[in-house]
Amino acid sequence: MKLFKCISGFASACIFSFAAMSPATATPVIGIGSMYDVLMPDTQNMTKRIYNTGDSTAFVRVEILEVNPGIKNAQEESPQKELSGNSLEKNRLIVTPLRLIIPPGGFQAVRILWPGERDKERYFRVRFTPVMPEESDGFGLSKNAASEYRKTTLRAGLNVLTGYGTIVIVQPGKPVFNTVMDSASAAEVRVRNNGNATISLDNIRQCKSANTDCSTATREFILPGRTYIVKKKAGFKTNFTLIEGNNKRELEY
Repeated sequence: MKLFKCISGFASACIFSFAAMSPATATPVIGIGSMYDVLMPDTQNMTKRIYNTGDSTAFVRVEILEVNPGIKNAQEESPQKELSGNSLEKNRLIVTPLRLIIPPGGFQAVRILWPGERDKERYFRVRFTPVMPEESDGFGLSKNAASEYRKTTLRAGLNVLTGYGTIVIVQPGKPVFNTVMDSASAAEVRVRNNGNATISLDNIRQCKSANTDCSTATREFILPGRTYIVKKKAGFKTNFTLIEGNNKRELEY
């Protein structure tokens, strides 16, 4: 399943470059942990840690986009609309805070909430983008403090700040899991999601025998109504874990 590409893939990195005049120096480097977060039917909120492993303070802006998977692997992304009326305002993904100041070697937690209806599955991309702060842009810096940060951090011929996006999947309140496996072919296993909630295939790999001499493990998410093909390899066993909500099944073909 591939929703959105900035460089590549469902959850991806976006690179922002800023030119300056001198040799390289301190730079913030953020990390967001898992690039997929799932709000299960019995979960209304979660906490996510955003890390800064760089050697200067990270000023991070958070942006929320709603994703419409569309058909035939097409996709559309749009910022959440500003809505009025109490009932409508509940059907929005809430991420707080929307501005993060993370010291070198530290982290800050953000809270992700969905207070709305769970009649169907919904998808959101939450982008965490390091920025060069300006006065009055929500970070609470004075003009002098913002200017000093820019001078220190941009003291480089090319300074690269990398932001990441996580996909948040809000599962329906009453998920129906109906996964169909077709392994008749010698070349592939077709996995069809006929339910109304996303499933995942974890630890997909081909092994010679007894879980030895295995390929690199991968992971795939399959949206409702979609099919994913797991390739087989001659002389190898194909293994993966099917995850449907809280249920897991170890499968081998």
